[in-house]
Amino acid sequence: MDLKNILAYQQVDSKLYELENELLQDPNKVKCAQLTQLAKTSQAKSNTLEEQAGSLLREMNELTKNYELTFKKGDELLKSNPENMTKQQIDDNLALKDKVSQNLTLLDKRYTHLAESINSILADFNRTVKSYNQAKEDYAKYKYLYDKKVAELEPKINELKNELAKMQKGIDAKIMQTYLSKRADKIFPVLVKLDGNNCGRCRMELSASAISKLKEEKILQCEHCRRIIYFE
Repeated sequence: MDLKNILAYQQVDSKLYELENELLQDPNKVKCAQLTQLAKTSQAKSNTLEEQAGSLLREMNELTKNYELTFKKGDELLKSNPENMTKQQIDDNLALKDKVSQNLTLLDKRYTHLAESINSILADFNRTVKSYNQAKEDYAKYKYLYDKKVAELEPKINELKNELAKMQKGIDAKIMQTYLSKRADKIFPVLVKLDGNNCGRCRMELSASAISKLKEEKILQCEHCRRIIYFE
C-alpha cells in the first residue's frame, strides 16, 4: 500500500490541527465560556431570589393584616368598662388581654424576622445582579479579543482546508474515510510509525503476530490508542 499521499496529507493536516487547537484553547475563549456559565448561574439565582422575596412579602402582608386585627381587638378590650362586667367576665377579659398581648409579641418577632430575611435576600439579589452585569461586561471584552484571534487565523485555516481538499483526490477513499473518522474522534496524529515493536504514539508493545501482520499489510490499528500504525 502506498502511504506517501496519506502521510503527506497528515503533515499538512497537522498544521491545521495546531491552529484549531490554538483557537480551542485560546484563554479568551475559555474565559468567555466561564463567564457564560457565571451569567447563567447568576440569572438562575436572581430568579430564585425574586421568588423567595415575593413569597416573604406575601407572608409579611398577611402578617400585617393579622397584626392590625389583633391590635384592634386588644384596643377594644382595653376600652371595655369593667363596671358593667361580672367577676367572671373581668377574669375572662384579662385572660384574653394576656393572650392578645402574647400574640402581638409573637407577631412582632415574626415580622422582624421576615423583614431581616427580605433585606438579606434583597442584598444577595443586588450582589447577584452586579455579578451578572459584570460577567456580561467582561464577556464582551474577552469575546472581542477572541474574535480578533479568529479573524487572524481564519485565512490560514481556510487555506489549509482548501489544500487538504485537493490532496484528498489522490488518496484511496477507504483510507481517507478511516482517517477522517478518527480525526473527528479527536485522535491525532491518526497515523504513527512503528517504533521497534511498539506503537509510535502510546508505546504499547505489539505481539509477534501483530508485527507480522503489520509488515505484510503495511498498516494496523493499535488496540490501545486506536491510531493507525504503519510500517515502511
